[in-house]
Amino acid sequence: GPAKATRKVMRKRAARGSSFIEAICIATVLIPITLVLLDCITIVIANSMNDTAAKNAARAAASQEDGGNAALAAEKAIAPFKKPSPIINSLSIKELAYGADTVSCTTTIDIHLPMPFPGYTNLKFDAKDIEPIVGKKVNP
Repeated sequence: GPAKATRKVMRKRAARGSSFIEAICIATVLIPITLVLLDCITIVIANSMNDTAAKNAARAAASQEDGGNAALAAEKAIAPFKKPSPIINSLSIKELAYGADTVSCTTTIDIHLPMPFPGYTNLKFDAKDIEPIVGKKVNP
């Protein structure tokens, strides 16, 4: 009768309710994991950009005849990496050493994490590259 039909409806509702609670529990675990992965991916990409910027700056500086031109060439080489971004606060040359045979360039990138950990809103990373000087004229 009607009591049996009511019990059947109640069981279906209970099953739907427990499925909803399971979905909420899974979401509370998966969402934080996804946000941590997003931050990790951001860190890896920013480090890669910084490494590339350091290498490009060192190569550009190494192709110059003197330290003054080397500094200008290095700044010009990292200019494409300095475009405004919600993630990258700044990218700059920390140190440029034009030696007798090699050029050493250290760049620093300051990033803002999209979903920051408490106390880790902004992170800074350094990258260094050393290239042989190829721009000097050799005296015969």
